[in-house]
Amino acid sequence: MPDIFVSPASPQNPKPSATAPMKPIMEGMKQVLSSYMVRPTGITFETQSDDETIILFLRKHWVTNLHWIVISFILLILPPILFPALFFSGSIPTGTTGQFLFFLILSWYLLTFSYMLGNFLIWYFTVSIVTEERVVDIDFVNLLNKRFSETRIAKIEDVTMSTQGFIRSFFDYGDVYVQTAGTELEFEFLAVPHPDRVVRIINQLMGKEEEENEPH
Repeated sequence: MPDIFVSPASPQNPKPSATAPMKPIMEGMKQVLSSYMVRPTGITFETQSDDETIILFLRKHWVTNLHWIVISFILLILPPILFPALFFSGSIPTGTTGQFLFFLILSWYLLTFSYMLGNFLIWYFTVSIVTEERVVDIDFVNLLNKRFSETRIAKIEDVTMSTQGFIRSFFDYGDVYVQTAGTELEFEFLAVPHPDRVVRIINQLMGKEEEENEPH
C-alpha cells in the first residue's frame, strides 16, 4: 500500500486521449457514489478548517443497500400485477372509478419513491471522515435527525476491526472501532469497505502524531 502522506506523481507530458472528455464525468460519478476514498478531491465538511486534509472518506458498503433496493423493486412491479388480478377476480368494487384507481396507483408510487429516496439519502449522507488531525463521524438516523461526533487523532488509544460472516468476507467490508481516551465515546465505522486498510491508515496517523509530539 502506498504511503498516504505522499501525493502520487503525475506524468509531465500526458498524452491526449479520445476518451479524455468523458473521464471527468465518469470520475465524478464514481466519487459521488464511492464508499471508500483515499485523499478525495472536491469534498469538504462543515467544520473543516482551511489547512485540514481529508485522508479517508467512508460510507457503508454499497451491498448494504441491497435489502431496500429489492424491496423497492418489488413495490414498483406490484401494481401492474396486483391491480389487474384484483380486477379480474372481482375484488375491486364495480362502482370504483378510473380516477380513484389512478389516484391510488399514483399514491403507491409516490410512497415507493419516497421510501427509495429516503434510504438513499441516509446512506449517502451518513459518512465517516478521517483527516490528518481528527476523526469525524456523521450519522443520519433519519432525514431530520443528524448526529455529529469527532475526536482528535492524539486522543485515540486503540483501533480494532471486525469482519464476520461469508458475505462480509466476500465483499471485504466490516466494522471499525476507534477507542478514545477518557470518557469520550467509542467511534464506530459500521460496514465500511476494506476495514483492514482503514485500521492501518489510522494507525499510521497515530504514529505520525506521536512523532510530532515527541520532545526534541
